[in-house]
Amino acid sequence: MAKRKKGLRIGPYRITPMGLGVLGALVVVIAAIVAAVALLGGGDDAQRTAVEATRAPMAEATAIPAPTAAPTPTPTPAPRSATIRALGEIAMETDLLRSAADLETGTFDFSPMFSEIAGVVGDADYTIADVEGTLGDTMGFSGEWDSMHTPSALLTALKNCGVDMLFLGNDHAMDGTFAELQATIDKVEAAGMAHVGTNRTAAEKAEGVIEEINGISVGFVGYCEALPDSVEDEDALSYGVNLVTNSDPAADVQNLRAAGADVVVALVNWGEMFEQTPSESQQQIASILNAVGVDVIIGYNPHTVQPALWLESTGEDGSVHRTLCICSTGNFLSNQREPYYDCGVVFEFTIQEQADGTFAIESPVYIPTYVLRYERQAVAVDASASAQPTEAPEDAVTLYDYRTLAAGQWTDEDAANLPEGMGYADLQYMATVWSQIQNIMADSGATVARE
Repeated sequence: MAKRKKGLRIGPYRITPMGLGVLGALVVVIAAIVAAVALLGGGDDAQRTAVEATRAPMAEATAIPAPTAAPTPTPTPAPRSATIRALGEIAMETDLLRSAADLETGTFDFSPMFSEIAGVVGDADYTIADVEGTLGDTMGFSGEWDSMHTPSALLTALKNCGVDMLFLGNDHAMDGTFAELQATIDKVEAAGMAHVGTNRTAAEKAEGVIEEINGISVGFVGYCEALPDSVEDEDALSYGVNLVTNSDPAADVQNLRAAGADVVVALVNWGEMFEQTPSESQQQIASILNAVGVDVIIGYNPHTVQPALWLESTGEDGSVHRTLCICSTGNFLSNQREPYYDCGVVFEFTIQEQADGTFAIESPVYIPTYVLRYERQAVAVDASASAQPTEAPEDAVTLYDYRTLAAGQWTDEDAANLPEGMGYADLQYMATVWSQIQNIMADSGATVARE
């Protein structure tokens, strides 16, 4: 009997046991593929269920605290400081008035006289000028020494140069009427400048003057040693002009300090004209001002440079008070042509805040200046009006141009680089001025500057 083969017979075919194993494996693979397709391609519910079934449970979310901001450091303010410049005297004598006058319009233009020095004048935080006489325009114009009446147009030129304050309390303040003095103050204020030394009312005299300069409160006082004997106006003598005899410097300084002044500056018209050495009265007044707490003294009237010095006094508590004093600034602009009187200084000092909040006067500097004068042309003037040009042919006079110069800026120039009107002799003379003023200021502790 034939031997029977093992396996599964399907029709004419027989599947051996090995084939059955392969077939079973194939069925399993197909089933797995079908299941995968169902999982991936099935409906959203089925897919979501399958994915969620394999996802691990998430831990409950924990809030992350915001970082703590570091405190913003408070910046330490820089120490405050301010530079102040004081010009020499401005005396608009007759020839200067003629130089500034316009024959056709009857107006005055003083700006050319400052064209070479304007950058020096305004190169400070605050600038002070002194003009001899009045500027009220109520009495005509004159450049004579007993009646100095300058057109208020000068104020425009000074303001454009950078002048911030005028000292009006000089010995020519009452060359006119008291109404002219009051009008002068009005004109100065209208020009946008502060003023000290004269007052329209008794109340103004009592108020005092404080200016804020770079955040520093600077108090100003102004005094005149004496007016001419011809002045008899009671208002002027009692309060119109701050005379040494009608003022109380100790009370003035105390009132300024009480009103918040950090520093006090005194402007004083004193001494003898054309004297290069301070008078005994200058020394006495300076000592008084130092003792009552003035920090800086600026002197006018001698029309020539006098030395700068430091004054010291000891208070009842043993503290020492120092005062910087320039006894005379000389002439910034005038018609005087003699050596030592055709020149002056721009005097500068710095107010510097200290670590303890107090203020000290530091770094005194002086800039020698020279008044250049050169001939322009001959004109005719009316002999009856010394300052007023006219077309009358019988009294021809020489007309000059004037320029104030910083002497040190020109000492190294050559003849090819000189401005209009300056000759080589002028250049050489300015070198002499440069040396003369340094000799006068040699022991002052101040530094000379060309600018």
